[in-house]
Amino acid sequence: QKVTFPLVLAVIVTVMGSTFQYGYNIAVVNAPAPQLAIFDDLNVCLTVQHGTITTLSDSDLILWSFTVSIYTVGGMIGSFSTGFFVKKFGRKGALLVSNSLSIVGAILMGTSKAANSLEMIIIARFLLGIFAGLATGVVPLYLGEISPKAIRGALGVISQLSITIGILTAQLLSLKEVLGTAELWPILLAFTGVPSAMQLCVLPFLPESPRCLLIDRDREDLARKALIKFRGTSDVAVEIREMRHEAEAQASTDQLSVLEVLKDQSVRWQIISIAFIQFTQQMCGINAIFFYLNTIFEAAGVAGDTQNYASVGVGTVNVFMTVISVLLMDRLGRKILLAGGYAIAGVFCIVMTISLNLQDQISWISNLSIASVIGFIIGFANQGVCPVPWILTAELFRQSSRPAASSIGCGVNWTFNFALALVFPFMQKGMGPYVFLFFLCICAIATAYVVIIIPETKGKTFQEINNMFVKR
Repeated sequence: QKVTFPLVLAVIVTVMGSTFQYGYNIAVVNAPAPQLAIFDDLNVCLTVQHGTITTLSDSDLILWSFTVSIYTVGGMIGSFSTGFFVKKFGRKGALLVSNSLSIVGAILMGTSKAANSLEMIIIARFLLGIFAGLATGVVPLYLGEISPKAIRGALGVISQLSITIGILTAQLLSLKEVLGTAELWPILLAFTGVPSAMQLCVLPFLPESPRCLLIDRDREDLARKALIKFRGTSDVAVEIREMRHEAEAQASTDQLSVLEVLKDQSVRWQIISIAFIQFTQQMCGINAIFFYLNTIFEAAGVAGDTQNYASVGVGTVNVFMTVISVLLMDRLGRKILLAGGYAIAGVFCIVMTISLNLQDQISWISNLSIASVIGFIIGFANQGVCPVPWILTAELFRQSSRPAASSIGCGVNWTFNFALALVFPFMQKGMGPYVFLFFLCICAIATAYVVIIIPETKGKTFQEINNMFVKR
């Protein structure tokens, strides 16, 4: 399959200006150095011990927790708004409009030190959360609809790759030797506006989704021009014919709302499947892995000052494994990668439970914990638990229901992201390292569901995928 420069440019500009920032803004406030600098400047007494925040007052900790978690609240709002924005502005237009939220947020954070205002950071985090929620919904739609079906899976993983790159970038820039200082932390937080500015400069000159142009707007002339630009050839009759057939099949159906999609029995199994795999992606244990990261490093003898560098190493592994996933997605298919990913993650949940329980008794067992972290990330990032749910969200639905379905899938993901952030500290306190047995159960159930219910979508047109579910 020929990959053209306009297609590559559209993919890079789309993910770097949108989903990259999702990863960046998750990680940038979790590094100890920026946390200490921010609160020191804003006259909130905090110290950093072993890579975690310790407060001199409970109210300060609550304030910081609210500052961090407001991002996921914004994400929930943004994700459930995906259908509205896509219907009103189109795929490309929704991305461009959402950038205003990112740029306003970057300005607020960049000037918060001068204003001595934590409230400005809180408002900015909320706006950036809405932006990220929209990005996680719109980007898979746009990439899925401009990609040739032979490489649709690989290009879909690029979105998740950009998230891991965003996390790694934040980890690197947050080091004390770079921007994680009392003088430079406003630049660190405001950096999120740079990719948005880049996208605003380039994306307007790239075509809208051909499927959006032909099926939603009935502009076959513009759809043909867009396809010719993305494919690098005037021979696009087959794709135009396939889109026209889909348009004729739903000629009497307008864009469906979230409520209409939930009531539509013809997509019941698709909705159940998307909601389930988005739920299990959040609940499979990846958040627990990162929660225990510094504990694991400390037990392995990694000094407190160097734990940030070790975290950067884990972030690098995450990026590398996602790159491998790009190469495998259209070779092995979605189903085997997703089921295999949950199975591998489940195995390492068992190993993690054992190693965390024995690391005080057996000195070398802490190295097994580090190996378990890497193994879990391989299952999560490389095998498909991270990227496949987002790809399937774009693949399992017809054009009329795809935006609303994306809202539902992304909304479920962000909702359980938020819920787990609230509940996990209590789970960890009550269950200790045995908390990974809960995640093991989630992984086992998810593996069984994918094997039994989810069809293979590799190399299929959107209409063919829909027909596979009609049989159910």
